[in-house]
Amino acid sequence: MVTLTSVNNLQASLATAQRRVEQGQNHVQRDSEQLAQSRQSLAREQESLSQTQRSSQQAPAAVKAPQLEQAIKVAVPQQAAPAAPKSTPQLNSYGQTLGRLINVTA
Repeated sequence: MVTLTSVNNLQASLATAQRRVEQGQNHVQRDSEQLAQSRQSLAREQESLSQTQRSSQQAPAAVKAPQLEQAIKVAVPQQAAPAAPKSTPQLNSYGQTLGRLINVTA
């Protein structure tokens, strides 16, 4: 037997189901729009990448590769170690000489 309460419950369930379907359709619509935007963005980025690759292949190599063998072979000037004053310890004069040598080579 169909009662007024059961009819009202069915109508409420139907209304709830319709709202959920509409929400799902709206969600699908938003996802479709985001997908379309993502595809457009991907196409633009692929075109930009292709242009960059083409221009890099056409650009001449303007920078020479460094020649490390010559960069390492820096001549160190041959100079006599200065005579240390008698008032300073001998270890200090060795440190100063070594420091000057490092400064010259650096």
